[in-house]
Amino acid sequence: MKWITIGDIHGRANWKSIDINQYEKVIFMGDYVDGREELDELKNLEEIIDLKLKHPDKVVLLVGNHDLQYHWHSSKRLRIYKEKYALDYHRLFKQNEKHFQLSYFAHDHIWVHAGITTRWLQYMQTIGHDFSEYNAKGLSAHLNHLFEKGCIELYSIGKARGGMEVGGPFWADISELRVSAAPFHQVVGHNKIDELMHFKTELGSLRMSDCLTYCNQFWVYQPFEQRWTKDFKSLGK
Repeated sequence: MKWITIGDIHGRANWKSIDINQYEKVIFMGDYVDGREELDELKNLEEIIDLKLKHPDKVVLLVGNHDLQYHWHSSKRLRIYKEKYALDYHRLFKQNEKHFQLSYFAHDHIWVHAGITTRWLQYMQTIGHDFSEYNAKGLSAHLNHLFEKGCIELYSIGKARGGMEVGGPFWADISELRVSAAPFHQVVGHNKIDELMHFKTELGSLRMSDCLTYCNQFWVYQPFEQRWTKDFKSLGK
């Protein structure tokens, strides 16, 4: 039994180098759009959604901060905004929103686009969202519930990313995660790295996956053995 985590796509077709028949679970970390290269991003997004529709129990589609601006939180424009694709992106995300989620939990790990910090959880408590009684599984489920309800505080941005608040699950910066990662095991994207990175936190761990800009590496997890490995695929753009 193997699971594979696919970092931020940004229009690339790296994921096509993966034989999904080899895996029990295929988890996309979000940011399907807004690449810097001239790629057929729209077709790529359509194919990823089609993969989910064909394998609804196997494929997990998380939402990234770049995806937000085309449907869920459209008032926030990023520096990269693909105007020519905007209406099509909005249509695709709106039609398929039930197939996307903020967080995924299994085997004591949480997958979430940017990560969760204790500082953000404390910030949420000050504005009326108390997560103190949730374990990791409960927290993941409640975050998905808040996302479905359109909770605006989920989109908070910290100073490291140009905001005025604390980086939330779509925006947490690696500088925030290093000093204040929530006390459980997380798999995250969002922060670009040269290759897959893993480091321990005070009461958990972080596995960074946003490396597809520079290499074609993927985290592979074998839940029953509780073993993580790095898998390299021949690059297929």
